[in-house]
This record gives sequence, structure tokens and C-alpha cells, in this order.
Amino acid sequence: MIASVENQDRIGELLEKLRTKLKKYTALTRSGQVIGEIKDLILDADRNLYLVVVAAQNQRFFLLFSKLIQKIDPPTQSVILDISESELKNMPEYLESEINHKDIVNNSSEITQDGVPVIADTTDTHSMVTTTDVTEDIIRLLGERLVVDRSKRKIGDVIVRKEIETYMIQVPVRREKLIIEQVSPEHKQLAEIDLGQEELTDITLAEATTANNNTRPLSGITVSGEFDSPKIASLLLNAIAMERQPGCKKIRVEIVVEDESRQKTYQEWFDRCSKGQKPPAV
Repeated sequence: MIASVENQDRIGELLEKLRTKLKKYTALTRSGQVIGEIKDLILDADRNLYLVVVAAQNQRFFLLFSKLIQKIDPPTQSVILDISESELKNMPEYLESEINHKDIVNNSSEITQDGVPVIADTTDTHSMVTTTDVTEDIIRLLGERLVVDRSKRKIGDVIVRKEIETYMIQVPVRREKLIIEQVSPEHKQLAEIDLGQEELTDITLAEATTANNNTRPLSGITVSGEFDSPKIASLLLNAIAMERQPGCKKIRVEIVVEDESRQKTYQEWFDRCSKGQKPPAV
């Protein structure tokens, strides 16, 4: 007798635990349609566990068999039942008066605040209660971490340089250089000196073209060079003139002057000497 009482107490604790978990859970059909809210759990005299569900639309009460439970989802607080909407419409409404308190074991019942009776069960229903107990699984959330192993290794050197090129359209530019070449016994270039370049701002493009034609390179084998001193250039020309056979077909002399006055003076000397006259005495 004492063991029976203890067993009944154990069943009562399990039933109360299950009732606490499922109360106010949302009952859903197999297709996800909302049936209503679970108000209570009851055990009848035939040791069957039922869910008391109140419909969400018309507040009707339904008594649904616990074997219809397919899944209990604690995170969403919902219970999925193996029942369709059409089957639910054909089910009769559950009334409190339909429960025969005399058929319930121990004739013990209590009325909740919602007016739904809660019935105690015998020791034979222990397996029924335990099979419908809510089981919770803990799913561990695993994170992934990407570790990149970085290393530095020198594979060479890179030089970055910038080149600037400026092109002027229809602006004449004169570039002068002095070239010295050996004619015999073999032809080769001895030196090439860049005398610089300047923009011809005082003459037109046509005049610059004529000047370029007058200063075009001589045909044949030539020598060239650049000097900073007229005296050195004079010594060079004098040394060539002292040769027994200079072998010079034509001589062209170009001088870069500092100002226009000297350009005019020297050009007059060049013109006189080109005609076979001697330069003026200094």
C-alpha cells in the first residue's frame, strides 16, 4: 500500500512536470496550421493521456489523443500533431460535463482556473506518462576559424622610374651638337658633344624649316665634336689644316652664342669667310 502511494506520487510529479512544460504551447497540424493553445493534460480511467486544446478562432475545446503527437519543439513552444484540418473540423467539441468523475481512478480531480478538470491516474499509467515526457537535446554550436600562415621572402628588387616627355606642336626647336669623326685610316666617331637646344620664338615655322634645311647633315663621311672654348676648337681646326692632306671636302662650323648681338656679329663673319674673304681684324 505504501509502495502504491509512492508510485502514485511519482506519477503525479511526472504528470505535473509534463503539464508545466506543455501548458500554453501552440498545437499545430501536420501541415503547420495553428489549432490552438494547450490548456491542460488529463488522464482518463482507461489510462489514456489527452491534450486539452482551445481553438484559436472560436475558443472551442478539443480533446486530442496524446498518440497524435509527432514532435515537441521547445524553442518554438509548439507541438505538432498528426491530424489534418478536415479531421479537426469533424471532431466534436469537448465539454467539461462529459467527464465522468466516478470513472476516474481515486475519484480525484481538480478544476483549473480555465475550468478544465485535471484528473489523477493509477500506478498502471506510469509507462504512459513517462513515454510522453519532453526530451530536450542540447545542440552545440561549433564555430570555424581560419588561420593563415603568413611569411615574407624577398624575391628581387624593383625600380620604379618616371619619364616625362613634352611635345610642342608647331613650335620650332633647334638642337645643336658638335661631332668629331676620324676619316682615315678607318672611319669612326671620336666624340659627340650636345650643345643644347632652344626654342625659336622669333621666327615662324616656315623660317625654322628653311634653317633646318640649311643645317641638314652633310652627305658622306663626317666627324663631329663639341667644345666649350673657341680656342680649343680653333686649335683642332688648325691641327687639321696642318695635315699634308687634310682630306676635308667641306667644313661646317656651328656656334651657340649667349645673345643676339653676338649671333649677328658672328654670322656676318661666317658669311664673309664663306665667300672667300678674311674675317675682320679684332
